[in-house]
Amino acid sequence: MRIKWLIIPIYLLVSSLSLLLFWLGAQVQTGIRLEIDFMALAFAILLPGGIVYFFADRLGERIERIYSAVKGIAQDQSQPTNLPEFTYELGNLSREVTELGQRLKVSISTNRRESQKIQAILAGMQEGVISLDRVGRIVLLNRAAEKLFGKKQDAVRNRYLSELNGFEKLEELISIALEKGLPGQTELLIRSKMMIRVQVNPILEEKDRSQGAVIVCYDITELRRLEQLRTEFVGNVSHELRTPLTSIKGFVETLLDGAAEVPDLRERFLNIIHKETLRLQRLVDELLTLSRIENQRPDVCNGRSRIQEAYEKIKPVIGPYAEAKSIELEVVIPNTLPEVAMGIDLLSQVLLNLMENAVKYTAKGRVWLHASYVNQSIRLEFGDTGCGIPQEDLPRVFERFYRVDKARSREQGGTGLGLSIVKHIVEGAGGKIWVTSKLGSGSLFICELPTRNGGITNEEEPKDTNL
Repeated sequence: MRIKWLIIPIYLLVSSLSLLLFWLGAQVQTGIRLEIDFMALAFAILLPGGIVYFFADRLGERIERIYSAVKGIAQDQSQPTNLPEFTYELGNLSREVTELGQRLKVSISTNRRESQKIQAILAGMQEGVISLDRVGRIVLLNRAAEKLFGKKQDAVRNRYLSELNGFEKLEELISIALEKGLPGQTELLIRSKMMIRVQVNPILEEKDRSQGAVIVCYDITELRRLEQLRTEFVGNVSHELRTPLTSIKGFVETLLDGAAEVPDLRERFLNIIHKETLRLQRLVDELLTLSRIENQRPDVCNGRSRIQEAYEKIKPVIGPYAEAKSIELEVVIPNTLPEVAMGIDLLSQVLLNLMENAVKYTAKGRVWLHASYVNQSIRLEFGDTGCGIPQEDLPRVFERFYRVDKARSREQGGTGLGLSIVKHIVEGAGGKIWVTSKLGSGSLFICELPTRNGGITNEEEPKDTNL
């Protein structure tokens, strides 16, 4: 109801009552019965009534404008920056409303900017962050938490975390944080493949009452994998070192116990000790090589060399080895291949390890090395007609100390580090290596290396080198 329709009836009632009392008072005072002049009575009431109506209407309009301004502030739709200057109480009220609106505008703008900053920080975090209210319902998930748990924020907001995963350890920590205000930490395996560390911290009020909790999740899958690799590496190194050392120790003790007096035994035992010492030296050398490559990986590609030159460097080693086993060696290296972005020593080591590995596991037949220029890279194919590799072992052949046939590898003096060294060298230079094989039909190792100048040279036509 507009204010003028409240003021006018009150005015009419009060005016009529006042005239009635005035009329009765006049009669009592004069003792004469006075007649009522309705025309004068109506004029006396309506004329001031019109004036009251005019000012009441203007007052109502002013109050209506102030009301609209306050309503706009409440709905955040407008700001009362253009309220007219009123006088007296309405003027004070309008000024206060204007200042209130301006302060709210600044406050809302500041809060919005801070909220955007927090959202940007949470979105950029590598750790997953989940915010819960005081009863354990989800308020917020950042992008990393969405990836970890495979859930979108809009799909889980206002739902209990216990409805989404069923991890008893995490639910217990959340209950402790919400009820007792105590932090907690645990590790969880999610989606059967990812290990995460979870830190639950309560959000405390002044009186140590929890009004919610924040869960921070760290992906430690890679950390656990590296720890497992380190444990396995230490175990493998210890085992590989212990084997030749045990052999050396045993034969030395036998010699000290009197076998040194028998020439045939002494010579045979010393030859075995020498063989085991060479094996031990080779293992240590390859471990040092692997460590050096890992620690100086950026330096792997600081150099240039040609495939032909690297092969000529290892030819005196690999040629007699293949000839001794009556294995046909086929090498095809075009002279026009561009330079490889790798030093000749490292490239020679790649060629030697892969070709030596092929000859070692080939009893009869042939071993080949084919080089070509494919997709702006040098493609090297190392093939053999040897025993092959089972399909289940193919993903692990580049692991340290992994052997397909452990007994045969040790019998032939292998350390299990050659292919791992090759992979580190190739990947350190920006290349890639993989293997295809069929049990009983041989193996094919394919290596792609980046070139130094990115193209074929114009020296001479491709030429095959067959040995």
